[in-house]
Amino acid sequence: MTAATIADARTVPTHAPGLVRSAARIAAVELRLLLREPGVLVGLVGFPAATVLIIAGVFGSAPDPEFGGVRPTEHYVVGYLGVVLAQVGLVSLPVHLASHRELGVTRRYRASGVSGATQILSSAGLGTVLAVLGGLVVLVVGGAAYGVPTPVDPFAVLLWLTAGVACFVAIGLALGTLLPSSRAANAVGNLLFVPMFLLGGGGPPRDVMTGPMQTLSDVLPLSHVVGGIRHAWLGRTDDPQALWWTAAVAALAVALAIRTARRRSS
Repeated sequence: MTAATIADARTVPTHAPGLVRSAARIAAVELRLLLREPGVLVGLVGFPAATVLIIAGVFGSAPDPEFGGVRPTEHYVVGYLGVVLAQVGLVSLPVHLASHRELGVTRRYRASGVSGATQILSSAGLGTVLAVLGGLVVLVVGGAAYGVPTPVDPFAVLLWLTAGVACFVAIGLALGTLLPSSRAANAVGNLLFVPMFLLGGGGPPRDVMTGPMQTLSDVLPLSHVVGGIRHAWLGRTDDPQALWWTAAVAALAVALAIRTARRRSS
């Protein structure tokens, strides 16, 4: 498979449209292979589906001031769109990239003339598709169980989802190029994901957090992505929602990924 994918990518010119086509072909093949892995399916489908069903049902379905005045079920179903992005960017994508480097796939790509830009673009595309699939799982499962209201501002929802995908895919690229092995990527990714999940909108409502917990939550990019999605979708939230901070984290992660990739290839 890998040899065929590399050969296919090598036939594409190096100009921008060709680079995009080449990256798309690689991403499409890798996506098909990933979806055959049980672990990926559990992370992509099982985790968001099970978690949103459990957490969203714990606090009831009546509007609650502790949840910014919205129904807790809506609070969590909508917010978990951001949580899925974090799971892909902090765990799934870094492990995938580190595994490629361990197995020599990255080196074979390079030796076959597939540029580093093509590899990065294909990984970004793969992460984006995984994030979209995970988000659809949340909406379908959560919507079927608890119902999902029509977004108050669909354009703002799309803007925040795009910003969230960009932010966490960039973080995933940075972690995947920086960490030395798939085992390290899995350990570090989960170490980052669990507290970010609990304090960044996937755990207890912000109103019941202590002062230090709220301060830490304000720094986490997931808090802003989740807060932005909730405000755009539900019309209210008490979560932070600074779009500039999400963009700044994404830019920093991209710079780190490029620097690390260049150092490894030199």
